[in-house]
Amino acid sequence: MERDKRMRYFFIRVNGDTEHNNRKNCKAYVPDEPPEYPKTYYNYYEYCLKDGFIRIGWPDVGDLTSGEKKGALAESYSLESVKPLPKKYLLSFSDIPLKSIVLMPNKDIPGNLYIGEVSNPYRYYHDVPRAPYECAHRLGVNWDRDNHGGPRLYDATDLNIVITVKWRWWWRRAFHEITDDKITDVRIIDSINKARNQ
Repeated sequence: MERDKRMRYFFIRVNGDTEHNNRKNCKAYVPDEPPEYPKTYYNYYEYCLKDGFIRIGWPDVGDLTSGEKKGALAESYSLESVKPLPKKYLLSFSDIPLKSIVLMPNKDIPGNLYIGEVSNPYRYYHDVPRAPYECAHRLGVNWDRDNHGGPRLYDATDLNIVITVKWRWWWRRAFHEITDDKITDVRIIDSINKARNQ
């Protein structure tokens, strides 16, 4: 079966401690953050799997669809003040189309990741402590399920993804679109499709 070349694939990390959680860096610390999640290393993968979404950090830029820091709580930074790469990540994240495929790694177990299909467009939502501020930027995702109905776990090596630390290798980034531009990414895309269809 030939794959749909219009399908888009994204790698998105869900772990990370950003400035609003650091009392030294922010003007208005957000109470009750971090909440129950993350358990270690600010890793939100369990929360994302349970509630059916994927998130990216930098919540204090506010709602990316409305601008003007709408919904922001900590007043620590803005979209204009973040570095160019995180700004690019955020704007790209908010534009991810429905039906795109997302890969979410688990930082606690290198090489483990989950795959799902984007089911709902970008939304900026928090309700601390029930819905963490750290997870305000979100996309709805239907996560792949195993035979028992739980989230299906994939191994990076089975998908032709090399996770060894290399300078500027995308496995270490917060966000990356896997594209047809590089032969390595093409092999990964084909491996993802094969693994998901097994």
